[in-house]
Amino acid sequence: MFSAAKLQVMYKVMNAPLRLWPFPHICVPDIFPQDFYAEIQRHRLADDCFTRLVDTGRVGKDYSGARACLFPQTLDATPAPEDSKAFWRSLFKTFRDSEFSAMWAHVFRAAMTEKLADHKMGFGDLRLYNEMFLMRDTTTYSLGPHTDSPRKMVSVLFYLPSDDRRAALGTSAYIPKDRGFTCLGGPHHPFENFDLVATMPYLPNTLVAFPQTKRSFHGVEPVTQPDALRDLLLFDLKTGFPGE
Repeated sequence: MFSAAKLQVMYKVMNAPLRLWPFPHICVPDIFPQDFYAEIQRHRLADDCFTRLVDTGRVGKDYSGARACLFPQTLDATPAPEDSKAFWRSLFKTFRDSEFSAMWAHVFRAAMTEKLADHKMGFGDLRLYNEMFLMRDTTTYSLGPHTDSPRKMVSVLFYLPSDDRRAALGTSAYIPKDRGFTCLGGPHHPFENFDLVATMPYLPNTLVAFPQTKRSFHGVEPVTQPDALRDLLLFDLKTGFPGE
């Protein structure tokens, strides 16, 4: 089941149209087989399985407390049912293999090559690794335009809603009002300094992916609706740079 699901994801990603503006990205509906997505919904974890991201030491203390996470290494310590632990353990293992990572380096090779050139590096110098984890955003969550950490090469978001009632909660793409402005990565910028270009609707069984570049400004518009829950499965392809 897991291998077949991974192969369908790879088939759909490799054959998806690449959207080049305002930065390279893809948006792919029906990314998992329907029966596999039904299993994801059946094994949806309770809130007490998640830890606030701000409490993990991975982000600064000013980071929003409305974002919670579950990493593979903390799965066994959660109160999740054993069959759900087994499901997510198998999913993480299947999708974190070298074949899946290599696919993303192929899909976004042009953008990655340009980024590496800024560091006077080539593909042969890359030390790639990946992370995969569950994320849950709640009502007060918002995320100003940013380009992600420079160490991130590709961001992959699997949207996991149970229905289409929260389509407006998707990740948005922005361009700076100062069209020449770029950011190598790190800080989140004020919404008022950017124009919203498009929002990739938060719809069931949808994938959104893009490389980290100095122009990959993305974020989440401020959330106000009372039931604004966003469940995501995230896959990050990362690297280290000389001197780190």
